[in-house]
Amino acid sequence: MTLDEIKRAIVATDSRTGQTTVDGVEVGRVLWIGRVHKHFTKEEDIVIRASSAEEFQERVDEMMCAEAKQKGFEPGLLDVEFSMPKREFDVKG
Repeated sequence: MTLDEIKRAIVATDSRTGQTTVDGVEVGRVLWIGRVHKHFTKEEDIVIRASSAEEFQERVDEMMCAEAKQKGFEPGLLDVEFSMPKREFDVKG
């Protein structure tokens, strides 16, 4: 398109959508829609009362599911890197 052609073109921007058209043809970015699945990883140290590693994992899983639902997320996989009584952890530190 030459400069003279551009000058003669009818350029319009829709104030509602922000979409620009040149001679009735959409140009530039247009609205897109898509369904996406996002996965997040959150790493944190959790201290809770439990009688075993299994109970620790169960309670943490319950906490994670409650947090996910509260934030409108779907709970995912839980990976417990390690668990031990806090008194043993404090001694190692």
